[in-house]
Amino acid sequence: MSDSGTHNNTPSGKQTFTALFVRRPILALVFNTLMIVAGLAAYVGIEVRELPDVDRPVVTVRTTFDGASPQTIDQEVTKVIEGASARVSGLKSISSTSQFGQSRVTLEFSDTVDLAVAANDVRDAIGRITDRLPDDADAPQIVKADSDSQPIMRLAVTSTKLNMDDLTLLVDNEVIDRLASVDGVADVESYGDQEKVFRVDVDQSELASRGLTIGDLTNALSNAALDVPAGSLKSPTQNIVVRATASLQKPEDFANVMLLDRVRLGDVATVTLGPRDGQTALRSNGVPGIGLGVIRQAQSNTLNISNGIKAAVEQLSTTLPEGTKIAITSDDAVFIQGAIHEVVLALVLAAVIVTAVIYLFLRDWRATIIPAVSMPVALIGTLAAIYMVGF
Repeated sequence: MSDSGTHNNTPSGKQTFTALFVRRPILALVFNTLMIVAGLAAYVGIEVRELPDVDRPVVTVRTTFDGASPQTIDQEVTKVIEGASARVSGLKSISSTSQFGQSRVTLEFSDTVDLAVAANDVRDAIGRITDRLPDDADAPQIVKADSDSQPIMRLAVTSTKLNMDDLTLLVDNEVIDRLASVDGVADVESYGDQEKVFRVDVDQSELASRGLTIGDLTNALSNAALDVPAGSLKSPTQNIVVRATASLQKPEDFANVMLLDRVRLGDVATVTLGPRDGQTALRSNGVPGIGLGVIRQAQSNTLNISNGIKAAVEQLSTTLPEGTKIAITSDDAVFIQGAIHEVVLALVLAAVIVTAVIYLFLRDWRATIIPAVSMPVALIGTLAAIYMVGF
């Protein structure tokens, strides 16, 4: 005769944890509600990107030196800027390009460096060597982006009433500054612009017959175009500030500039006013105009920039002159928003299909309700986890 007894199986931790929520439905409801609230709160603050934030902090220093050869640019501009930038902390690599009339130095920093701090350090380093740059070189421009980056948005400004030089002036003074102020924008490039300039066509025979050279003409124009302080006049009752102006506003004013005694610029050259010869041209729907390319900062969000640019364009459209239009011709954010829409659609379809398959197998609505509710709760709660870890 054998003894028979009962053996109690100790429930596992997982079974005990599950049984707790089965015995206490109110507790389960509270936990699920907390997950939903945390997920919805994270949905508002979570950052949306096409790809994870893998951009390295990059700063580009661009310097223009009109008329200088690539060798001159490299020796007098690029090397000076590289030497100053090499002392900036956190710098990982330096690459530079010297071409006719332009120098470009790209600085890449380590991932732990704050881009704003790095840009300020570079600006301070460049400020200490500006006196070593050529006098005729423009001030270096510091941009918080890779200069080789492609624009994430392109815009076209057209007008049926303004000519190209007036439209260029309008874009330079109002449109570019407004777009560049949008958060996350590093730079705004322009295409097809033709600013208004004075042209001086020199008659070489007339110039040589008077014993003058191009250098004499250049010196006369540079001195005539200056607006310099000339001191002040003091008396017991008043103090008068003297200003020496050379307001050359018309071709006739330039023609009257004196080169030598009884020799004027108009005697040896023809002065005209017109648009500069452009290196690029743009047509939008067959209408000539000016194109703009928005370059995003490194570590910035394309979707946020797109929303900011659209708001700026809407605001500018109300202030532009009659007949002038600004339109967005391409936007990378459209692809990103489309990809995000497909992800959301795939999640919804997956939840619906899984719920339908469970019902077809179980044939019980009560048993189907549990996964039908738990799936969206888990998905919404996942947003809170994504926000907490910084994804």
